[in-house]
Amino acid sequence: MQSPAPEQSKTVLPQAPWLLWLDGAHDPAFNMAADHVLLDRAASFATPLLRVKSWAPPYSSFGRSPLHPAALASSHTLVRRPSGGGIVWHDRDLTYTLVLPPGHDLARMEIHESYRLMHEAIGVRLGPGVHLQNERRGADDLRRMRCFDSPARHDILGPGGAKVAGAAQLRAKSGVLVQGSVRLEATAGDRAALRDAILRAFATFAPGGFAEWTPAPDFLRDVEARAVGQYATDAWNLHGEVPAADEPCAGDAPRDRLPEWIRVQSSAESRKHVSDVLADLRLNTVCASAHCPNLGKCFSGGVATFLILGRTCTRNCRFCAIDHAERPAPPEPDEAVRLAEGVRRLGLKFVVVTSVTRDDLPDGGAAAFREAILEIKRLCPGTGVEVLTPDFGGREAPLRDVLDARPEVFNHNVETVRRLSSTIRSAATYDRSMSVLRAAVRLGEGIPVKSGMMLGLGETEAEIRETLSELRDAGVSLLTLGQYLPPTKDHHPLVRYVPPEEFDAWKAHALELGFRGVMSGPLVRSSYHALELYEAAKS
Repeated sequence: MQSPAPEQSKTVLPQAPWLLWLDGAHDPAFNMAADHVLLDRAASFATPLLRVKSWAPPYSSFGRSPLHPAALASSHTLVRRPSGGGIVWHDRDLTYTLVLPPGHDLARMEIHESYRLMHEAIGVRLGPGVHLQNERRGADDLRRMRCFDSPARHDILGPGGAKVAGAAQLRAKSGVLVQGSVRLEATAGDRAALRDAILRAFATFAPGGFAEWTPAPDFLRDVEARAVGQYATDAWNLHGEVPAADEPCAGDAPRDRLPEWIRVQSSAESRKHVSDVLADLRLNTVCASAHCPNLGKCFSGGVATFLILGRTCTRNCRFCAIDHAERPAPPEPDEAVRLAEGVRRLGLKFVVVTSVTRDDLPDGGAAAFREAILEIKRLCPGTGVEVLTPDFGGREAPLRDVLDARPEVFNHNVETVRRLSSTIRSAATYDRSMSVLRAAVRLGEGIPVKSGMMLGLGETEAEIRETLSELRDAGVSLLTLGQYLPPTKDHHPLVRYVPPEEFDAWKAHALELGFRGVMSGPLVRSSYHALELYEAAKS
């Protein structure tokens, strides 16, 4: 290995022992369900948990991406992983699972950096000639589906250049899930030696060593329910759809099936090229981070919503799926350049730029918004830009810096009615959001101002009417109204599903109040049909 070993890293990690689950061989549904339940419980673990497991019988696992048609014709039976990546044949390999609680240093790192550090640690323990793949290689669609035929950046290669280890990550509010596979050929077929290499590798990140962990009966019951309800079903394994009985609801909402008007068809195939560009340029989209149900529709229509300033928020709102930390990683100085290049490569007509809230930055991240706007306009002069900003602590100076860059639309969400604001939002206030919107109208000198609300949180009809009137009085001209859907059972409960006809009625009411453009419906989100709303503002 040419890169320095992780022992030389300056990262300070907790001294408490990591949990270690030396598991046996299980069927594929159990293996994936156990990893899923570990991720669900990650926030309750004081330290990371490492699981080492095998498969009986041999099986193929596959990530969240769409299946290549040739893969469906394979004689191998497939189980879909909760994480990403291509097809991996689990016969001559050893697999591991690493679950990180949300506040851990590795969980807070940029995804490629954590991936590199972990693979460096494994690689140096696999013998001479082992090295990392440092460049992204192109591959045809089918090869890309075969994970070990198409090395990605920071994958582990053997002395002959063949891939011997890879991994994928899934980042959620509860923590981070890492699923990795190392081929037995990396240790000349010696399974015990391979397991020892994996343990020694991760021991470099665990200064306190390991403490044996044994699953409790309630954990196993949850695993069995998840296995039967999701990972043993064709709906999930062939189509990537969680069966209706397992779809999350909360509060007093019905728990059997989502209403038909909430359901959307997977459009993962249309997102493939987009995903490749995002990975190559290390860009984040709020579409994926916030679990948006319209993920592929906007991409295929030449519109995308980019998330700048990292994937970790300094606030912890009860409706949001984005990760939280008090001290996220510092902003990347070249982010605006990479973002503009992504817009150019994707040929986007309209771009929404939003961010996590960065209360740790002196300007709240305003400079990053300004740079993104200016760089996109420089490289892609025909592309419209909408910004969806945090409240910047209510300060006008950062807001003015953003508006001076002249985005086509300024957006700041009030999110909900006054009574519920303090319940579901962290640090933000209803009155502060209203003051930001009024200031944006005043400082923007003709830039359309937009805001949005979620319905289904327990608000009353009178409260909705009051909020819409206040938004209009503040000068807001564009509006989005959508159904609140809790990302997990740990988020604020869903009180009710709002039927489409109610959304239609609220749209009519908003237009009567004088809003120039309104998007109102169960699947509407802040940036939904952003270009159409902008065009409505111009008409």
